[in-house]
Amino acid sequence: MTPSEYQDRVLAGLRRLTPEEREAVRRELDGHIEDHMEALRELGYDEALAQERTMAAMGDPEEVGRELEKQYPLRWLILGRLAVVATVALCIQMMLGVGLLGMVWDSFTARIYPDEGTGLNTVVAQERVNIRIPVGNDVLRIYRVAVGQSGDELGVWEAEVSMCAYDRIPGGYVSNSIWSHTQVENPRGETQWSGGGRGSWWVEYTSKFAVLEPGDPYVTVTYDYLGQEISVELPLPEGAWS
Repeated sequence: MTPSEYQDRVLAGLRRLTPEEREAVRRELDGHIEDHMEALRELGYDEALAQERTMAAMGDPEEVGRELEKQYPLRWLILGRLAVVATVALCIQMMLGVGLLGMVWDSFTARIYPDEGTGLNTVVAQERVNIRIPVGNDVLRIYRVAVGQSGDELGVWEAEVSMCAYDRIPGGYVSNSIWSHTQVENPRGETQWSGGGRGSWWVEYTSKFAVLEPGDPYVTVTYDYLGQEISVELPLPEGAWS
């Protein structure tokens, strides 16, 4: 989504504004976007990535538009054009501030000791690991390998690889497309399914699975996107087949 498209979608939900007010909102949005992009460019982001991360940080345009629309039934109290700009700035800050402290904590724990629940119903063996792989401007971190069963079907074993991803620059925004290009394969090159995950602007979590045969010694994490190919072999934890 381009900055212009984002502004159009925000303004589409603002029905009570005069043409002059709409233009003031557009200018304010454009200023916020450009300031954010400039900060990322100074940190070393290229233009395309700076725009991608900025637009992700701005939040859902329809939701921003709804928040702005709520303010304008009271615009008869607003004195002057500066108040319009202040209202826009306040709404944007409110949108960006939701869950901010939680996201700061997420970003910290992803680097130090990430921890998410398992998608396996029964775990017979697991091991924490600390494998960090640079992926573009992000870091893909593998932090747990487990063996167990996710369903009730006897004899069907699976490996679960728990991962998180964060930007290499503290406070930077992680790409939300990283998991669509990451797979876990068993020794026969077969992939399985992805478990639930969660994410914020600063960290993304997921678990990925592969079906095992008794005695399988390892699984492999692969990543292939934009000319970067990665393959990491992960031994299964001790006690998996004992």
